[in-house]
Amino acid sequence: MKLDPNKSIFEYEIRPLYQALAVLAIIVIICGIAKLAILAGWFSPKLYFPYVVTFSFLLFYALGNCLLSFECEDQAKYWTESILSYMGLSALGYGLCYLFSGLTINEAASFKWIYFVFTFGYVILLTIMRSIRKIVKFAQKEDSRLRGE
Repeated sequence: MKLDPNKSIFEYEIRPLYQALAVLAIIVIICGIAKLAILAGWFSPKLYFPYVVTFSFLLFYALGNCLLSFECEDQAKYWTESILSYMGLSALGYGLCYLFSGLTINEAASFKWIYFVFTFGYVILLTIMRSIRKIVKFAQKEDSRLRGE
């Protein structure tokens, strides 16, 4: 895909799978660098640091995905891909957290509840964005009709 400097990022249709893979790569890089810094003795965070990083970027994915959904034409397909990508990202993220920290989600403070809240909030936000898109499209159509276009 060639990027046009005169075009906003929100005008591109970026598939949710690619968004999730980019976020997963960022999680791996940050957790990997943190693990190397810990092993070198430069950094001594809490043991559940990988969960903080993963959940921060899970929220980043949710917000970015909802914003990028506004421009997509086939909303049903985008929704399906978005939710499946979110589930895959959260499952792989959990696996990475376990590998980097050695803690299960039950042992890592209250991250199980944070995951529940993020997931519920993501679905609600995706629904709100879809509704806003329908309202804007309807308003544009009515405006065109009133102008006689």
